[in-house]
Amino acid sequence: MQRYALPDARFLTVGRHDPKEERQNLWWSGSGVRVRLACTRLDVEVASTAADHAQWLGVLVDGAPVARFPLARGTHTYTALAGLDSQFSHEITVLRDTQPSYDEAGPVILNAALTDGAPEAPKPRPLLIEFIGDSLTVGEGTMGPYGGAEWRMLFVSHMPAFPTLAAEELKAEKRVVALGGWGAARSWDNQPESRIGRIYGQLCAVTPGGEAPAPADERKADAVVINLGTNDSSALTKVEAAELPLVRAELRTRAVELMEAVRARYPQAVILWAYGMCGHPVEDILRGAVADVRENGDANVHYLSLSEARSLGSRMHPSRDAHRQAAGEIAEELKKLLNL
Repeated sequence: MQRYALPDARFLTVGRHDPKEERQNLWWSGSGVRVRLACTRLDVEVASTAADHAQWLGVLVDGAPVARFPLARGTHTYTALAGLDSQFSHEITVLRDTQPSYDEAGPVILNAALTDGAPEAPKPRPLLIEFIGDSLTVGEGTMGPYGGAEWRMLFVSHMPAFPTLAAEELKAEKRVVALGGWGAARSWDNQPESRIGRIYGQLCAVTPGGEAPAPADERKADAVVINLGTNDSSALTKVEAAELPLVRAELRTRAVELMEAVRARYPQAVILWAYGMCGHPVEDILRGAVADVRENGDANVHYLSLSEARSLGSRMHPSRDAHRQAAGEIAEELKKLLNL
């Protein structure tokens, strides 16, 4: 087994990161590395600081999820794949399968890969899609039994979530900025500080060490899919009736601000606000925000009303079937908007 310290040019970095970082930091869901390997075994050396919420890594082979395992606190070596046939070459992705948690002292760090194969750099995919969102985007509820109710990373998996599925269908690279419970304007429990737009311009502000600005030299996204509004609708149920018009107006304003921040970062990208997996109570507000941006001269901003989930998984969140449905709807819309 040969040890390959990371970062290494043969291991393509996926997800938001600072290209100048000297470590392979996995900040957000879906962040990791992709490599082409013909091997019998792949181990990974990983460091995690989570004190309570065990983080999980996932492994995909040629885009298909094949493994998932929790990380112990500290630095340890884990078997990612074993028993492969070295006569066959595959594109292997090792990624952070769960979102940042509030008990971490820093990001998950992928220190090294150990394998009996010779790593080769995969070809970067021609498209890059960025996904901005909440628990739906990180895949909360896609793992575990129906009825699993506790908020633990055990029940959060990004591999079966709609961003992973849509990106695979479009053969695209993927970048994620998403946190369960957060909104476009307010969190599920009506906290105005817990809005994605407040931290979007930073690398990963919710994790210590991630307060730096998001790197300006990272690859520009070809499309940005925003899936926010579910938690904002929950927040609206927690305000007094007299305050309701002001909070609804705030949501529209914050949604416009987020789209404008995305446009400033990616001048040429298609921006698609896709909403509705958990119903459509604030659809009129979000459609209005998209209309505002278009009326201000940005014709490359669009709205997609997603079908409501017909079944639930754990945590009373949409099931894997619902994520497959949403992924298909988003992929079909992007094909039209990107002329694919």
